[in-house]
Amino acid sequence: TEGVIAPLELAVPDFIDEGGAGGLATEIGRVVAADLQGTGLFEEIPAAAHIARITSFDAPVSYPDWQAINAQALVTGAVSKSGGQIVVKFRVFDIYSGQPLGDGQQFAGPEGSWRRMAHKIADAVYSRITGEGPYFDSRVVFVAESGPKEARIKRLAVMDYDGANVSYLTDGSSTVIAPRFSPTGDRILFTSYASGVPEIYLMDAASLRVTALSQQPGAVTFAPRFSPNGQTVVFSMERGGNTDIYTLGGGLQQLTNAPSIET
Repeated sequence: TEGVIAPLELAVPDFIDEGGAGGLATEIGRVVAADLQGTGLFEEIPAAAHIARITSFDAPVSYPDWQAINAQALVTGAVSKSGGQIVVKFRVFDIYSGQPLGDGQQFAGPEGSWRRMAHKIADAVYSRITGEGPYFDSRVVFVAESGPKEARIKRLAVMDYDGANVSYLTDGSSTVIAPRFSPTGDRILFTSYASGVPEIYLMDAASLRVTALSQQPGAVTFAPRFSPNGQTVVFSMERGGNTDIYTLGGGLQQLTNAPSIET
């Protein structure tokens, strides 16, 4: 007679090793479970509470055994490895209806990309159950600070959405702030003090090649953002003691003209 706001009870047994995967099968299953539980919409049922045991990816699901522990959804998977390549396949089951929730899927790629495959599986499960767009297979660009207070180093870095796979994009020789990915994720805008004053730069995310974007002699530029289509950059520029908002894309265009500071 009223809405249910409790997290959905989800079971994610360890994925099956179908050959050569070793502990990778378990690790992938744990990342999938962590992604889903981290949303707050799901609560994983501990493996110790499982009545049924998944020993084969193709074995029929014993729905009554999962219903007995109040599981509402079940995710099963299997992993195989050969020559540095892994194949991960999975299925999602609706326990109450006693039916698969969509078709099974599989991903294949280098062994080093196993975490991304796990995030993609979590994306698929999340979308099938909630109907919402996924976000686990995404990257975050940020400023990483290290060193003592009087000699702090700031570097651009990227990581998986859950904090794993951190890599650094700049060497810390100059202070950087406020990085932003392009809508397609292939470029990064940021502000750097490499020249001694704030200037906006554009980095190619694949090659890490950096170019100064504004190229306005004597000007201070900062706070850059991409337009939704990624073709235009909006930013603030200070000239002659006054800061206004400009766009760059097919030419420089001034959007504001006031004695106040616009950012």
